[in-house]
Amino acid sequence: MENQKILGIIAIILGIIIMAFPIASELALSVIAGLGFVILGIYYVLAGANTWNISKWTSVAYIILGLVALIFGFMLIFNILLFELLIGIYIYITGFMLLFSGILGIVYKDNSMGMAGSALMLIMGILVLIVGFLVLDNPLYVALLIGLSLIFDGITLCFN
Repeated sequence: MENQKILGIIAIILGIIIMAFPIASELALSVIAGLGFVILGIYYVLAGANTWNISKWTSVAYIILGLVALIFGFMLIFNILLFELLIGIYIYITGFMLLFSGILGIVYKDNSMGMAGSALMLIMGILVLIVGFLVLDNPLYVALLIGLSLIFDGITLCFN
Protein backbone atom coordinates (compact mmCIF):
# COMPACT_ATOMS: atom_id res chain seq x y z
CA MET A 1 0.00 0.00 0.00
CA GLU A 2 2.87 2.35 0.81
CA ASN A 3 4.41 1.71 -2.60
CA GLN A 4 1.19 2.83 -4.31
CA LYS A 5 1.26 6.15 -2.45
CA ILE A 6 4.91 6.72 -3.38
CA LEU A 7 4.14 5.87 -7.01
CA GLY A 8 1.11 8.18 -6.88
CA ILE A 9 3.20 11.06 -5.56
CA ILE A 10 5.82 10.47 -8.27
CA ALA A 11 3.09 10.43 -10.94
CA ILE A 12 1.64 13.71 -9.63
CA ILE A 13 5.08 15.35 -9.59
CA LEU A 14 5.84 14.11 -13.13
CA GLY A 15 2.45 15.35 -14.32
CA ILE A 16 3.13 18.81 -12.92
CA ILE A 17 6.62 18.87 -14.47
CA ILE A 18 5.27 17.81 -17.87
CA MET A 19 2.63 20.53 -17.75
CA ALA A 20 5.13 23.16 -16.56
CA PHE A 21 7.72 22.37 -19.24
CA PRO A 22 5.71 21.02 -22.19
CA ILE A 23 8.29 21.27 -24.98
CA ALA A 24 11.15 19.80 -22.95
CA SER A 25 8.83 17.07 -21.67
CA GLU A 26 7.66 16.13 -25.15
CA LEU A 27 11.25 16.05 -26.33
CA ALA A 28 12.16 13.73 -23.45
CA LEU A 29 9.12 11.53 -24.11
CA SER A 30 9.93 11.30 -27.82
CA VAL A 31 13.49 10.25 -26.95
CA ILE A 32 12.21 7.64 -24.47
CA ALA A 33 9.68 6.28 -26.98
CA GLY A 34 12.31 6.25 -29.74
CA LEU A 35 14.81 4.43 -27.56
CA GLY A 36 12.10 1.93 -26.66
CA PHE A 37 11.55 1.15 -30.34
CA VAL A 38 15.32 0.94 -30.95
CA ILE A 39 15.71 -1.56 -28.09
CA LEU A 40 12.72 -3.53 -29.39
CA GLY A 41 14.23 -3.50 -32.89
CA ILE A 42 17.56 -4.79 -31.63
CA TYR A 43 15.76 -7.53 -29.71
CA TYR A 44 13.81 -8.65 -32.79
CA VAL A 45 16.88 -8.63 -35.03
CA LEU A 46 18.77 -10.74 -32.49
CA ALA A 47 15.75 -13.06 -32.05
CA GLY A 48 15.61 -13.44 -35.82
CA ALA A 49 19.28 -14.31 -35.99
CA ASN A 50 18.86 -16.87 -33.20
CA THR A 51 15.89 -18.60 -34.83
CA TRP A 52 17.52 -18.90 -38.26
CA ASN A 53 18.31 -22.62 -37.82
CA ILE A 54 14.81 -23.40 -36.50
CA SER A 55 12.60 -21.56 -39.01
CA LYS A 56 13.77 -19.37 -41.87
CA TRP A 57 10.37 -17.66 -42.31
CA THR A 58 10.07 -16.80 -38.63
CA SER A 59 13.63 -15.54 -38.63
CA VAL A 60 13.04 -13.31 -41.66
CA ALA A 61 9.82 -11.97 -40.12
CA TYR A 62 11.65 -11.12 -36.87
CA ILE A 63 14.48 -9.43 -38.74
CA ILE A 64 12.12 -7.36 -40.91
CA LEU A 65 10.06 -6.37 -37.88
CA GLY A 66 13.26 -5.48 -36.03
CA LEU A 67 14.56 -3.33 -38.88
CA VAL A 68 11.22 -1.50 -39.14
CA ALA A 69 11.27 -0.89 -35.37
CA LEU A 70 14.87 0.37 -35.59
CA ILE A 71 14.03 2.78 -38.41
CA PHE A 72 10.91 3.97 -36.63
CA GLY A 73 12.79 4.36 -33.35
CA PHE A 74 15.55 6.45 -34.91
CA MET A 75 12.92 8.58 -36.67
CA LEU A 76 11.12 9.16 -33.36
CA ILE A 77 14.17 10.19 -31.32
CA PHE A 78 14.23 14.02 -30.95
CA ASN A 79 11.26 14.32 -33.33
CA ILE A 80 8.52 16.03 -31.35
CA LEU A 81 6.24 16.49 -34.36
CA LEU A 82 6.18 12.78 -35.16
CA PHE A 83 5.55 12.00 -31.49
CA GLU A 84 2.62 14.43 -31.39
CA LEU A 85 1.24 13.11 -34.67
CA LEU A 86 1.28 9.55 -33.37
CA ILE A 87 -0.48 10.56 -30.16
CA GLY A 88 -3.05 12.50 -32.18
CA ILE A 89 -3.71 9.49 -34.41
CA TYR A 90 -4.01 7.27 -31.32
CA ILE A 91 -6.55 9.67 -29.81
CA TYR A 92 -8.55 9.79 -33.05
CA ILE A 93 -8.64 5.99 -33.29
CA THR A 94 -9.76 5.76 -29.66
CA GLY A 95 -12.44 8.40 -30.25
CA PHE A 96 -13.81 6.66 -33.34
CA MET A 97 -13.88 3.31 -31.53
CA LEU A 98 -15.84 4.83 -28.63
CA LEU A 99 -18.16 6.64 -31.03
CA PHE A 100 -18.93 3.53 -33.09
CA SER A 101 -19.35 1.40 -29.96
CA GLY A 102 -21.85 3.90 -28.61
CA ILE A 103 -23.75 4.08 -31.89
CA LEU A 104 -23.86 0.29 -32.25
CA GLY A 105 -24.97 -0.09 -28.63
CA ILE A 106 -27.84 2.35 -29.20
CA VAL A 107 -28.88 0.97 -32.58
CA TYR A 108 -28.79 -2.69 -31.56
CA LYS A 109 -29.95 -2.05 -27.97
CA ASP A 110 -26.96 -3.82 -26.47
CA ASN A 111 -28.00 -5.21 -23.09
CA SER A 112 -24.43 -5.63 -21.80
CA MET A 113 -23.91 -1.86 -21.53
CA GLY A 114 -27.49 -0.66 -21.36
CA MET A 115 -28.84 2.39 -23.12
CA ALA A 116 -27.18 4.78 -20.65
CA GLY A 117 -23.79 3.09 -21.13
CA SER A 118 -24.12 3.27 -24.90
CA ALA A 119 -25.08 6.95 -24.72
CA LEU A 120 -22.13 7.60 -22.44
CA MET A 121 -19.80 5.86 -24.91
CA LEU A 122 -21.20 8.00 -27.71
CA ILE A 123 -20.63 11.19 -25.71
CA MET A 124 -17.13 10.08 -24.69
CA GLY A 125 -16.32 9.31 -28.32
CA ILE A 126 -17.34 12.81 -29.36
CA LEU A 127 -15.31 14.36 -26.53
CA VAL A 128 -12.24 12.27 -27.37
CA LEU A 129 -12.51 13.28 -31.05
CA ILE A 130 -12.63 16.94 -29.97
CA VAL A 131 -9.52 16.38 -27.84
CA GLY A 132 -7.86 14.69 -30.84
CA PHE A 133 -8.63 17.74 -32.97
CA LEU A 134 -7.17 20.02 -30.29
CA VAL A 135 -4.04 17.87 -30.03
CA LEU A 136 -3.40 18.02 -33.77
CA ASP A 137 -4.25 21.74 -33.85
CA ASN A 138 -1.98 22.76 -30.96
CA PRO A 139 0.85 20.41 -29.95
CA LEU A 140 0.98 21.79 -26.39
CA TYR A 141 -2.25 19.94 -25.66
CA VAL A 142 -0.27 16.69 -25.82
CA ALA A 143 1.77 17.75 -22.79
CA LEU A 144 -1.38 18.97 -21.05
CA LEU A 145 -3.16 15.69 -21.73
CA ILE A 146 -0.23 13.55 -20.56
CA GLY A 147 0.32 15.73 -17.50
CA LEU A 148 -3.36 15.65 -16.48
CA SER A 149 -3.47 11.92 -17.03
CA LEU A 150 -0.47 11.42 -14.74
CA ILE A 151 -1.94 13.70 -12.09
CA PHE A 152 -5.31 11.88 -12.10
CA ASP A 153 -3.57 8.49 -12.01
CA GLY A 154 -1.38 9.71 -9.15
CA ILE A 155 -4.39 10.91 -7.16
CA THR A 156 -6.11 7.59 -7.76
CA LEU A 157 -3.04 5.68 -6.56
CA CYS A 158 -2.74 7.84 -3.45
CA PHE A 159 -6.34 7.38 -2.35
CA ASN A 160 -6.89 3.72 -3.22
